[in-house]
Amino acid sequence: MAISRRRFRLAFWRGVSIFFDLAIAYLAFYGSYVIVYDSLEVGHVPGLEEKSLAFAAICGCMIFVFGVHRSTWRYVSLPDTLNLVKTVVATVAFYTVGAFLMSRGQNVPRSVIVLSMLLLIAGLVTPRLIYRLAVEGHLLNPIGGRRPGPGMRAVIVLGLTHLAENFIRNTRRNRKPEFFIAGILDSAEASRPGAVQGIRIMGSLNDIKSATEKLARQGIEVQELVIAEQSPSRRRLSEILRAATAAGLKTTRIPDVLETSSITDSALIDPKPIELRDLLGRPEVQLDTQGIAGLIAGRTVLATGAGGSIGSELTRQIAQFGPKRLIISDNSEFNTYMLDKEIRENFPELDFVSRLVSVRDRRRLNDLFASYQPDVVFHAAALKHVPLVQDNPIEGIKTNVLGTRNVVDVAMKHGVSTFVMISTDKAVNPTNVMGATKRAAEAYCQMMDVSSETTRFKTVRFGNVLGSNGSVVPRFQEQIAAGGPVTVTHPNIVRYFMTIPEAVRLVLHASAHALEQHTERGKIMVLDMGDPVRIADLAERMIQLAGFNANEDIDIVYTGLRPGEKLYEELFDPSEVQNARTKEGFVIASPRMIDRAFLLSTLARLEQAVEKEDPERAVELLRHIVPEYRQSPDATDDADKIRHIQLQAL
Repeated sequence: MAISRRRFRLAFWRGVSIFFDLAIAYLAFYGSYVIVYDSLEVGHVPGLEEKSLAFAAICGCMIFVFGVHRSTWRYVSLPDTLNLVKTVVATVAFYTVGAFLMSRGQNVPRSVIVLSMLLLIAGLVTPRLIYRLAVEGHLLNPIGGRRPGPGMRAVIVLGLTHLAENFIRNTRRNRKPEFFIAGILDSAEASRPGAVQGIRIMGSLNDIKSATEKLARQGIEVQELVIAEQSPSRRRLSEILRAATAAGLKTTRIPDVLETSSITDSALIDPKPIELRDLLGRPEVQLDTQGIAGLIAGRTVLATGAGGSIGSELTRQIAQFGPKRLIISDNSEFNTYMLDKEIRENFPELDFVSRLVSVRDRRRLNDLFASYQPDVVFHAAALKHVPLVQDNPIEGIKTNVLGTRNVVDVAMKHGVSTFVMISTDKAVNPTNVMGATKRAAEAYCQMMDVSSETTRFKTVRFGNVLGSNGSVVPRFQEQIAAGGPVTVTHPNIVRYFMTIPEAVRLVLHASAHALEQHTERGKIMVLDMGDPVRIADLAERMIQLAGFNANEDIDIVYTGLRPGEKLYEELFDPSEVQNARTKEGFVIASPRMIDRAFLLSTLARLEQAVEKEDPERAVELLRHIVPEYRQSPDATDDADKIRHIQLQAL
C-alpha cells in the first residue's frame, strides 16, 4: 500500500511538472508575439492560438525525447540545465522547419523564433533553480545571513575535496538537515580566500580557533569539526584531533564510500567518529589473505573460544574462505548464540555448527571431534583477565593449561592436520599467573609439534587488541562517558596494540606459512605489533576523541600497578630470537624446549593439585614448567627497559 501511494504521488507530481512545462512553452511562444507586435496588433495575427499550441505540443514531445520528465526539481544540476537548453533548441528547430514546410514561415518572424527560445529557456530553468535554492535554504535570511535552524549541529569542514562538496550538497538536500556548515578550512593557499557553494573558506587548520571565535561573534556556536581530507595519515589525524580539541570541538570524519563497511543509505551525510585505531601511529597491516585460502578452503575447521573477541573475528574471517564445514565451540551461551545468529545471516550457504563445549571437559571435546572430524583447529579459548586469574589461579590453570592439553590430546587422537594456538605477549617472562599459564600451554604445543608425525602445532603470539573484551579501551570509554576520572595504573606503563581484524589476519597468514615450512617444528610465530604505546597517551587520545581536554575536562589518575602487572610487555625473550627469521608481519622465534617426560609428569602432578583445590601447590608446580615466572617485577628494571624501548622507537 505504501509503495502504491508513493508511486501515485510520484506520477502525480511528474504530471504537474509536464503540464507546467507545456504551459510555459505556450506562454513563451505567445509572449514573443506580444513583444514583437503591439499588444493591439497581436490579435490580428492569424492562427496565433493554434501556432502556440503546436509549439507547446512539439515541446512536450522533446521533453520525453530528452528525458526531462524524469529529472527532479529538488536535485536540478548543471547537466539538467544543459538538457533543458537542448530540449528548447530542439523544440524551436522542429517548429521552425515545420512552419517553413507548411506555410513558408508566413507570420513567423525570425525575432519571434529567437524570443520564444530565450523565454522558454528562462521559463523552464528559472523555476527549477528557485525551487532548489528554496529547498536548500539559500533564500532564507537574505539580509541577516545564514543561520543554523533548530536542532542543527553547526560544523566546520576541513578539506576542500570532492568529499566536502558531496557532504555540503547532500546536507542541503536533506529535508531535515542535521548539520549547518558554518565554514571550510583548507591547507591549500590557492583555495583561500574563496567560497564553495556560498560557504566561506576561513583559512587552514592553524586558523581553527580564530575561525570558531569569529563565528561565535556572529552568533554561530560551532560544535564539531568534520574531516573531509582524502585518506589522511594517522599522524595527520592526531594533529587534527589535537587542534580541534584545543578549540573545544568534537572531531568526526566523512566515511570513505569505497569501503563496503561504510556504505549506507546516508553514507555521504553522516560523518563517523574517528576511531582509536586511526591514531595508533602506524599503518594497519594489510595482507593478501587469498594466500591463506589453502589452509581453509574445502576443509572442516573448528574454533574453540569462538565467542571471545579474537575467536569471533577468527570465525568471521574463516567463513569468508569457503570451508567445507565451520564448527565453533564456547562455554558462553550468550556469546555463542550471538555469533551463531550473525554467521548464519551473513553466510547462509555455509555448513555451520555451533556447540556449547568447555575445553575443561575432555569427554565432550572427544565427542565433538569424533562427530565432525575437523581438519584444522584454532584454539582461542582462554581466561585472559590478569587480575581475575591472579586471584583465581586454579581456574586459570584449569582452562589455560589443562584445557589446552585436553584440546591438543583430542586433536592428536582424531588426526587433526593443523592446530593453531592463540597466545599472548604476557607469556614472555611472565609476572602473573595468566602469563605463566599461557607459556605452559605454549610449551605443551611445542612439545607436541616436535613429536607428532601427523599434526602440525603452531603457536601465534601477539599483544593487546583494541576493543577486546576486558581490555583497557572499553574501560576507558566507560570512564569518559561517566565524566571521569580515567584511571591508569602507572604513568610509564606501555603496551603493544593491534586491531582485532589485523591480529586475526596475521594469525591466518602465519598459520598458512607454518603449513608450508615443514622443518620449523617447535617454533612460535610472533606478530609484528609495531611500536609500543604508553597507556597514558592512549587515555589522552581517547579523551580527545570524546571532544574533551585531558586533565582539564577529564582527569587522568594514576592508581599504581596491580598484582602481577608489568610496566612493559615483551613479544619475545632475547634468547628466543637468537636465530629468529623475520617474515612479512611476524617473526619466527625459538623458545626453549622443555623435556617431554618432565613436562608430562609435572602436568600430572599439577592436575592433582588442581583437583585438591590447592592453589599454592598448583602455582609452585606451574613455576616448575615456567621457571622464568617471577611474581613481583622489579620496577627499576622495567623502567630501564621502557626507556630502551622508547629510544628504539625514536
